[in-house]
Amino acid sequence: MPIMEGWEVSPDRVEKYEKMLGQDDVGDPIITSKCRLSKENGFLVVTDNGFAWRIQVTYMRGSMYSMGKSKWVRWHDVNNIQLQKPGVIILWVNKRKDSALIIDGKGNPKQKKWKLILQQNKNEPKPHFRQRQADFFNIFAEIYNRNRVETIPSTSDSRI
Repeated sequence: MPIMEGWEVSPDRVEKYEKMLGQDDVGDPIITSKCRLSKENGFLVVTDNGFAWRIQVTYMRGSMYSMGKSKWVRWHDVNNIQLQKPGVIILWVNKRKDSALIIDGKGNPKQKKWKLILQQNKNEPKPHFRQRQADFFNIFAEIYNRNRVETIPSTSDSRI
């Protein structure tokens, strides 16, 4: 499945996008966007294999570069998603250490709560961005529901 129309890589993110595709088993991207993970700005790539996010930092004169901090999450490590408001999704993600699932005292996977906040792409018209915000949860939920699993593997290549 190619990248959905309206969710293409913006020209200022091509280098980061290519690096992400080479680093993890991302697969064929369905949507891409600037996106905050909690309080950190970054870039999001969502596929049928999972989603990847890479931090970006802006310094003087608007130059951006990646500091190397990144996440790679397989769908089997996402326990639930919830719409907070248009363009904002709350995720509950399994905790892992050295690829091993971390279990609580009751035998359940420990979880982290993440907030994904869609960001406007450079030179993106405001009405287009508003439409992407409105569609973000439905598209993300469709991909998640299509790819989630009943049994969580004890090990994973997710980088959480």
